Amino acid sequence: MSDLNQPPTKQVMRQEMDAGLARLLNAVDGYSEGQMLVAQDAKGWNVRDHLIHLAAWADGIAALLRREDRWARMGLKLQASEYANLDFDAINEKIARQNRRLSPEEARAWLIEAHERLAASLEGLSDADLALPYGRFIPPYTSDDGAPIYEYIRSNTSHHYTDHLLWMKAIVRADSAQE
Repeated sequence: MSDLNQPPTKQVMRQEMDAGLARLLNAVDGYSEGQMLVAQDAKGWNVRDHLIHLAAWADGIAALLRREDRWARMGLKLQASEYANLDFDAINEKIARQNRRLSPEEARAWLIEAHERLAASLEGLSDADLALPYGRFIPPYTSDDGAPIYEYIRSNTSHHYTDHLLWMKAIVRADSAQE
């Protein structure tokens, strides 16, 4: 873990990312296909939908780090005028809806592949780049707007995995209690 007042190094970021993914996969790999598809949370999402969500957001940040259109990589067509008022609930629901054809195994594989793409994109940065603001990763690549990019990486990998793992466990636990 890094000092909260200092940007982390790429090595620390990668360790956090990999540890978060390992914890998530360790839990998910213990679920049956029924537990991953049948049980749902209050939004109607199942475990597979959460894996899809995590994969899409990791892929989006991987694209952002490569200075590509993160939204397009996530399967979204957004106009520049829409960026100021993003409705994350609507975005998340669209991502889930577009990918419900995937099996749990395919969603899991996508998450691992997206994680690796993000890790490869991270390797293209220097440790100093991690402190650059979000605005340096979107056209025209000169803005100082936004939090440091490492915060976006964490919030779309290690921290994101932890949050969703708790929700996935709750889905499975609630389903088990009903049996």
